[in-house]
Amino acid sequence: MTRKTALFDRGEGRVSKRKLPSAFLPSFPAYYDTGRKFYWIENDRAGWIEITETSLRRHLHAAGISPNCPDGEIISPLDRKLIELQTKFDVAYAGPLAGHPKGMYEISGNRILVSSSPKLIEPEKGGWPLIKNLLANLFADPLHDQRPYVIGWSKVAVAALRARQHHPGQALALAGKIESGKSLFQNLITEMLGGRVAKPYRYMRDATDFNGELFGAEHLMIEDEIASTDIRTRRNFGARIKEITVNQMQSFHAKHRQAITLTPFWRLTISLNDEPENLLILPPIDESLVDKIMLLKVHKKPMPMPTHTQAQKTAFWNALLAELPAFLWFLDQWEIPAELKCERFGITHFHHPELLAAIETLAPETRLLALIDAELFTGPVNSAWEGTAEELERRLINGQSAHEARRLLDWNNATGTYLGRLEKKYPDRIQKDRTTHKRLWRITPPK
Repeated sequence: MTRKTALFDRGEGRVSKRKLPSAFLPSFPAYYDTGRKFYWIENDRAGWIEITETSLRRHLHAAGISPNCPDGEIISPLDRKLIELQTKFDVAYAGPLAGHPKGMYEISGNRILVSSSPKLIEPEKGGWPLIKNLLANLFADPLHDQRPYVIGWSKVAVAALRARQHHPGQALALAGKIESGKSLFQNLITEMLGGRVAKPYRYMRDATDFNGELFGAEHLMIEDEIASTDIRTRRNFGARIKEITVNQMQSFHAKHRQAITLTPFWRLTISLNDEPENLLILPPIDESLVDKIMLLKVHKKPMPMPTHTQAQKTAFWNALLAELPAFLWFLDQWEIPAELKCERFGITHFHHPELLAAIETLAPETRLLALIDAELFTGPVNSAWEGTAEELERRLINGQSAHEARRLLDWNNATGTYLGRLEKKYPDRIQKDRTTHKRLWRITPPK
């Protein structure tokens, strides 16, 4: 193995990741996983498999290493080999690692054994009429042609993966009708990114602290999940999106194992129906998240091939797979238009106006403003209301829409937080004024 060093820029420092030289290969190719207390050996297909110490003893014996103590020795050659593996060829993590070909690496000071590689499709010049028709059906409409964004997103992702380089990439959110092709396109993304996929939603909504299974897949896919519309869950979801889309360093934490830092290559896609209640699973798209999500509207149109029976669906899928080498060749040759380029993500973000307006209407601060108008400004009211957030909250939860107000303002300082967002969105209606003793809000009637 030749020594290969790669340093990736994180913004606030540099992350060292290097492929280790052949000196780190034992004479009998096996490694000791200190986290799981298991051993890893190569199988007959040049991959790595996990085995117990009992199994390893059989392999070492079969390789000619004796389990018997020679005269005058207190330990057998086989046991001596086990000690050598545990002390010289130990690894902090062993298993697949998204974006990394199999081999030995040092990442953040830890020795890592990557057990398998992504199965990358080789680009090949040719035609891809089915994929071209599919993209047109899903993403093109008379007002908003979203194809340059989804093609640009795909180009950046595939190029970074093939170059083995960290490159931030937005979360790709696809909203449309049932059976419009959202999941089909997500499955194509899986194939373009090496054929490995994981489901991250339970971790991203903070339902579990364990994320170990995510590190073996380049594509993290959320597909019509039964998701929570609770605002705190949505904000946790948004925080995880920021971590996944931007950060190179990620905390790996599997059950019964100590957390370590690894450098996976990830791309996140989300598919959901475009009804308002389904859009509410997405986090509020605030200033910190606005450039980290592509929000695309998927249109429901007939597929380029018949898909009425399972046999037809299988034939269609196989035909799409057959075109992927040509599509990947096209991605490699295609240039992102200058006006769509983004220094950080390669391609700038796009939010379909219809979806963005629907999410904005459902935002909790927008709902608060509706409650304020219904409670404070019914009838011929021309004067502004002034008071603290606490006074406003008491007025609302004891008013005519008390039930809805209590549900909306069910956590500490919710009213003040939402008023702060409304001040940014509607400065002509919402202003704050801090006195010596307290913060006052001034809310003017709607025009």
